[in-house]
Amino acid sequence: MMRIFSFSSATLLSLAFASGALAGPLEDGKTAFDAGQYETAMQSFSEGFRSGDAASGYYLARMLELGLGVEADPTSAMRLYRQSAEGGNVEALNRVALMHYRGEAGAAQDYAEAVRLFGLAAEQGDRNALFNLGKLYFEGKGVEKDPARAIAYYRQAANKDHILALNTLGALYRAGATSAEDIARARGYFERSAAFGNAVGLFEMARLILEEGAEPANQIEAHMHLNLASARSHPNAPQALQELTAAMTQADVEAAQEKARDFVASPMKVLTK
Repeated sequence: MMRIFSFSSATLLSLAFASGALAGPLEDGKTAFDAGQYETAMQSFSEGFRSGDAASGYYLARMLELGLGVEADPTSAMRLYRQSAEGGNVEALNRVALMHYRGEAGAAQDYAEAVRLFGLAAEQGDRNALFNLGKLYFEGKGVEKDPARAIAYYRQAANKDHILALNTLGALYRAGATSAEDIARARGYFERSAAFGNAVGLFEMARLILEEGAEPANQIEAHMHLNLASARSHPNAPQALQELTAAMTQADVEAAQEKARDFVASPMKVLTK
C-alpha cells in the first residue's frame, strides 16, 4: 500500500536552499512520477529540494497542491512555491502569481500583484506566464484592457506550444474571421493543438474540415478527428460523430477508424501544466 507523506509547515520551511543542485533526484523524480510511482517521486523531489534544487521544490509543491502521493495541502504548497521561486524556478513563480490571481492557498486576491509576478515569469520565457499575462490584458484585470497586447502574449505562448494559447487564438481568429487568411490562421492553431491530442483542437479541426467540403476524403479526416475528440471526452464530439457516421459509407467509416488507431499524439508534459 502506498504510504502518504505528511509535511508540517515547520518541515516545509526547514527545506532551505543549499549551494549547488542535484540533477539526479530531479530526473529520478520525474521518471517515477511518469510511472505513477508517487511515493518514490516524492522522495526524489524532496532529496533534490533539500540539496538546493529549486526545480525539485516546484515539483514537490505541485504534487502537494494536487494531492499526488501526499495529502493535498495547497497552503503548504504555496510556501514551497514561494521558496522555489526565490530559488530561481520560473514555473513556481507562475504558480505564485496564479494563486494571487485566484485568491487561494492563503494568498490575497491581488490582480496587480498577479500582473507583476506573471510579468517577471514571462520575461524569462515561461509559456504559462505568457498565456496568463495575456489573459489579464484581455480581461482588463490589474491592467488596462488591451486585446492587441493580449494576443501578442498569446502568440508568444502559442509559439511554445501552450495548448490553451493555441485554442484561444484559434477561437479568436475563427470568431472574428473576415477573410480566408483568418480561417487559415485559426486552422493552423487548432491543427497544432490537435497534434498534441487535445480534445478541443481535434473537435475544431473536424468542424473546419467539414466546412471545406463534404467529399469522402474530408469526411474520413473529420471522422478521425471527431472519434479522437470523443475518446478524449469532448462534450459535443459523440453526437457529431454519430451524425457523421450515418452519412458515410461503411468502407469510409472503417478507413477513418484505422486512421484514428494510427494516430500518435505528440508528447506533452503533465506535471508542469
